[in-house]
Amino acid sequence: MITQILTITAPVFCIVALGYFWARWHQAFDSETLTNLVVKVATPCLVFTSLTQLNLGLDTISIMAGAAACSLALSAIIGFVVLHYSGLPQQTYLASLMHPNTGNIGLPLALMAFGNEGLALAVAYFIVISISQYTVGYGIAAGTVSLKRFFQQPLLYSVVMSLIVVSLNVPVPVWVAKTTELLSGIVIPALLMVLGYSLAELKVNDIKLGLYVACIRLIMGIVIASVIIFVLKLSGKPAGVVFLLSVMPIAIFNFVFAKHFNRSPEKVAGVIIVSTLFVFLLLPALVWVAIKISATV
Repeated sequence: MITQILTITAPVFCIVALGYFWARWHQAFDSETLTNLVVKVATPCLVFTSLTQLNLGLDTISIMAGAAACSLALSAIIGFVVLHYSGLPQQTYLASLMHPNTGNIGLPLALMAFGNEGLALAVAYFIVISISQYTVGYGIAAGTVSLKRFFQQPLLYSVVMSLIVVSLNVPVPVWVAKTTELLSGIVIPALLMVLGYSLAELKVNDIKLGLYVACIRLIMGIVIASVIIFVLKLSGKPAGVVFLLSVMPIAIFNFVFAKHFNRSPEKVAGVIIVSTLFVFLLLPALVWVAIKISATV
């Protein structure tokens, strides 16, 4: 089991470390361009490839998307209550508690732990979290929700096309399938590199606050995953993937929104770093639990 866990986690650590030291060595790295390429082109291609080629079925896709929606709703409720009684500003930290890093870390781990099927399941979950992050998360930081941003998400149209193909059993031309498959291959290594590079750029200025919010995020993730798995009666790989993605650390894009709207970006940066390092420290144990859940639930 130890060898299996190391096989899953070591590649993730290595590529994140490469991104981190690339920044420390002051090597050229246009993270903004690479992130835009991943978000606007490669990730929609990954969604299309995963949902159309791996034959998950609409029922399974709906279950994973529903699990993600439930996770968001529960995170919003619990996060609101905790922040209210902690005296921390909602517009600064609520989006962080709601949106775990299901992309940079969650997708690679799902692939390593559960293979291509696990990646497809994770993609169905990730879609909901990602769209929420760029709309609801943005809206929380901005203080207003924009319907326009919802319809500007490339992921949304990738999902619609994928569902049309799956539901109507539309044959995908080979050249389209190969093109999207090749472009989707950019996603995982690029996300991990960007994560490592970003961690090197961010700073921690309040370790106690960072640990407090990081612990809340992790505990919330474990509790919410347990509730969702029980209520939706999930078993096998879907249960393992839901647990794994639910316990991911705070997504880095929360810092981008905090900086844009001046919501204490330096504190949000610290929270993200501590949350990420905290989960990395516990990652072998969390992956082990996810595998056990997938085998026993």
